[in-house]
Amino acid sequence: MRIAAVKPNDLAVVQDDSFLLVGEALAESGLLSKGASMIDFIAHYDRVKNFLDDIIAKGRKIPRDSNLLKAPVERPSKIWAAAFNYKRGSSDIKDAAGRGETLKFTPEQALEMTFLKPSSAVIGPEQAILIPRGERTVYPELELCVVIGNEARNVSKEQALNHVFGYTIMLDMTARGPNPPGTGVGSCRSVRKGFETFAPSGPWITTRDEITEPHNLMMNLWIDGALCQSANTAGMINGIAELVSFLSQVTTLYPGDLISTGNPDSPAFQRKLMAGEQLKAEIEKIGPMNLSVRDA
Repeated sequence: MRIAAVKPNDLAVVQDDSFLLVGEALAESGLLSKGASMIDFIAHYDRVKNFLDDIIAKGRKIPRDSNLLKAPVERPSKIWAAAFNYKRGSSDIKDAAGRGETLKFTPEQALEMTFLKPSSAVIGPEQAILIPRGERTVYPELELCVVIGNEARNVSKEQALNHVFGYTIMLDMTARGPNPPGTGVGSCRSVRKGFETFAPSGPWITTRDEITEPHNLMMNLWIDGALCQSANTAGMINGIAELVSFLSQVTTLYPGDLISTGNPDSPAFQRKLMAGEQLKAEIEKIGPMNLSVRDA
């Protein structure tokens, strides 16, 4: 199932060329409260899913329109993002292996470099990425994003996927510079990746049962129609089970929390964004998401 958050305040099952609105039917059936959010839906999914066929039959169908979409999870309690999580080793986009030098970190070292992004950075499809004021260059990093389904604390790798609700797209936006004079260092990850609009996500969530092998998905990113990133999630160093298990040792993961699983390309192969450009991000079995770019 693909479940979307739609404007102004509804939930929809995505069906080919239509949205099937289910929020009202869920409320009328007493399964969720009126105006329930995606986090509410995820948190009660184990109860709701047994009634979904009936709910879908009662839903109102409207034409599918990406301009109606909101970010699937607008305000997660936290966004974790993996760093240095692809093997890389290629310089050719056609290899789908991740471009740049092969990383020398151990998987355990890479886990320790996972970082937090603020939930205030979340935007949805068809919205604008804002280039911050000042001497900053902005780059998009296309990543598969895990959506947590139920509370996870100190879970094993073997049990980790049981805590995953599904998958969506995230662009881990990055602003580089300016460097403090005379220091030779730049801003920390939480600053350069934490600006407003720097966590575009969408277009919806594909549930875990629809993606049985999340470590074999093609990811593509176009800027103004030119392919700028193409890679396969098979290149991950730490898989989803490793990330969920590790992060659950650090902090409790709650329904709707997001884990962005890393970008395949090193900075040398990333494309600087300019105001006025259009982006299209797509991950196999999830779908496409369009975004624009403008100055803040």
